Amino acid sequence: MRRFLALTSAAALSLFCAACGSDDTDEGQFKNARANVTGTHPVLMTLSVSGVSETPEPSATNLILTEDADNDRLNVDLLFFDCDLTATMTGETTFTVNPGSCVFPLPEEVEMDCDIAFEITGGTGGKASKGAKVGATLNGNYKMTCPELGVPVSMPMTILLVGT
Repeated sequence: MRRFLALTSAAALSLFCAACGSDDTDEGQFKNARANVTGTHPVLMTLSVSGVSETPEPSATNLILTEDADNDRLNVDLLFFDCDLTATMTGETTFTVNPGSCVFPLPEEVEMDCDIAFEITGGTGGKASKGAKVGATLNGNYKMTCPELGVPVSMPMTILLVGT
């Protein structure tokens, strides 16, 4: 009976230790992999806003990924936007986008006192293989603030960036 209890206890302890073991994916593990995705990548951007049935035609822009010298993250930017996004490498050619925002500055000739921003809650990106195109999916909220309209408009949205 003691032997049975000892074996059962050892098995339970082994399962417990396996479940609580250290995570194999150390955040800094892929720091040196950033060079696999850094650069200026031409993409087609499609914005899908929840509650809006029409999806606009994809627009050409650039996804710009640069290494952050101060830490092990990537800086994420979109051409024509002012972004404060970062990403963390999750594999040799993949990354997770951290929360942040991208503001779309309206041209001066547009006579509208509005601010348009994408409040990003997260996303993923990368490429399928070393020779493939880089792309990403960003999730969050589309926010438009126009003082003359009163309350800001905020709707869930997804931005799909497909490498071209």
